[in-house]
Amino acid sequence: MDKKIWQDYARTLKELLNLEYSPVALNCVKGHSGNTSEKKVRICRAILDAGKGESFLVDKQNNACFGASWHLGFHKISDPKIINMIKKFVVEGEKLFSSYEALDKLMSQMEEAPDNSGSYFLLSPLENVGAAPDLVIFICNAEAACRLLTLVTFLDGIMPKIKIGGPTCRMSIISPLLTGEVNLSFYDYTARKMCNVEKDKLIISIPYKKMPLIIESIEKCSAGTAKIECPLEFREFLQSRLTSKQAIG
Repeated sequence: MDKKIWQDYARTLKELLNLEYSPVALNCVKGHSGNTSEKKVRICRAILDAGKGESFLVDKQNNACFGASWHLGFHKISDPKIINMIKKFVVEGEKLFSSYEALDKLMSQMEEAPDNSGSYFLLSPLENVGAAPDLVIFICNAEAACRLLTLVTFLDGIMPKIKIGGPTCRMSIISPLLTGEVNLSFYDYTARKMCNVEKDKLIISIPYKKMPLIIESIEKCSAGTAKIECPLEFREFLQSRLTSKQAIG
């Protein structure tokens, strides 16, 4: 396989940010997956395992999570009895919300999941994937997340419209795919426990179209490799303030 530019991106960012996990390439592909494997996959687990080198195909047949089947758009749930049962589990079982009203309010703030009943998701380490991804998912600590967000805003100063309160699959995959915006997820707490996510890890999801701008910014931005400098006039200004304070004291 010929080297692709995104494979260089992966190596550059993994070294720059000291990432333990490879950036994960994700594609949402329309059409029949051709998947014949009977092995069931939880996509929240697959993100972590793809960061460690594995590749996954997730469709409505091998998806192992009932919640993800809805949040990823594999199935549309319209039966009120099933919807109420799900809400009862989330509020009274998982105890993630104080009331049904609180859950409904959060749901109203999330984009409608598209119909992906005839689609599938591919997840692979970015350095191994053969085609440009739709999304790049970083599993990282707070410092690396800070640096990525700084690199994202470096060129235009536009802050990402981040939404962090919902399920991992919805907020780390569907939301950034629909909005074209960078998003951050701490992994929802149930997923953190089920997947044994390290305490210092979170997820930054970046639409691939933003990746060339991030790479371009590395040498120019202090969140990359540029050194912080203090212009002469500012140093003189600070020194004059310090001198005047000492004189008063």
